Amino acid sequence: MRKASRDQVAASVRSAPVFGVVRTDSYDAAEGQARAFMEAGLELIEITFSVPNATSLVSALLDEAHASGPPWIGMGTVTTQERARAALSCGAEFIVSPNISDGVARLARDADRYLLMGGLTATEIVHAWELGADMVKVYPLGPVGGASYLSVVRQPLAEIPMLAGGGFGLDEIEEYAEAGARAFGIGPPMVGPTYEETVRLARRALELARRATGASS
Repeated sequence: MRKASRDQVAASVRSAPVFGVVRTDSYDAAEGQARAFMEAGLELIEITFSVPNATSLVSALLDEAHASGPPWIGMGTVTTQERARAALSCGAEFIVSPNISDGVARLARDADRYLLMGGLTATEIVHAWELGADMVKVYPLGPVGGASYLSVVRQPLAEIPMLAGGGFGLDEIEEYAEAGARAFGIGPPMVGPTYEETVRLARRALELARRATGASS
């Protein structure tokens, strides 16, 4: 099984700054979403622990992955050390948590995995950064003011790279980029009624994100 380095994942965050978040209560639906995101060109596929047998899906996708290139397959909703151990055991190539956990951070750092931890307030964002997060997932942005909130909280914290997460549509990507987001965690807004529509929406999200951040494909 391959093991992506933090630098490899970081390169994809810069060049293709959309994390395709797979969050559903059906294994089959999750597999379909993940494959559609991959076909669309997303380089960062996040399988959350809300998916039944999520670690098995990660293992299956990694078994089919290119030997040394994206897409990278990671795990989200890694809220506890137990989940972090399970994610690392199945080969997850990056770790995403909506919360701050010293234990999760330590395990990710010891395994040299790219790490995103969630924070909302300035105190939480700085704490996640001090624990070694490669990027801080500012979450949930939608309910607290969206891009305007991100713009304000970034003013004293501009040196900390931030991902916009939680409750916004594809048409808001540019606004979040202008507010300072360097990457975007997107799930349901990229999921259409058919596989083909999901591919189309994910391609559009990636195009918008690249244009808004100045990333190059």
